[in-house]
Amino acid sequence: MTERVRFRITGAVAVMACVLAATCRGPSADQEVRTASRDAQPSFVGKVWMSTDPSAAPGTLRIFLPDGTLVMDSCGETYRLARWRAINERRIEWQEDTARIEAEVTQVSADQLQLRLHLVRALKDENYRLAQVPFVCPDARPSQ
Repeated sequence: MTERVRFRITGAVAVMACVLAATCRGPSADQEVRTASRDAQPSFVGKVWMSTDPSAAPGTLRIFLPDGTLVMDSCGETYRLARWRAINERRIEWQEDTARIEAEVTQVSADQLQLRLHLVRALKDENYRLAQVPFVCPDARPSQ
């Protein structure tokens, strides 16, 4: 097994462990205090969203977990875990490194999610579709 394949498998296992840990454990004290807001979770929460943007890295995905964890990954990058929260019914925010990212949910349906990110110097639209299972990242190694 090549080191790249081993790294991919390890990364995938780590992401799945994070998802399972966040969805299987009982509520924290913080979550118990927010019982009412937990009942009113946005409809995009707890689903795997794959980017449909041609400029995004292959396999770019977002998972907004009910416990406030945002899982971000792609086939070519190391996964990232960040904290996210709903500001109101149409706005969310999360932290990437030292930057606070605020986004407007411009469209959400059973199988589509559209976000408008309010970046420091620009607006950026991101489009996602509900992930189809099974999915495996394409092999990015050069052909022999």
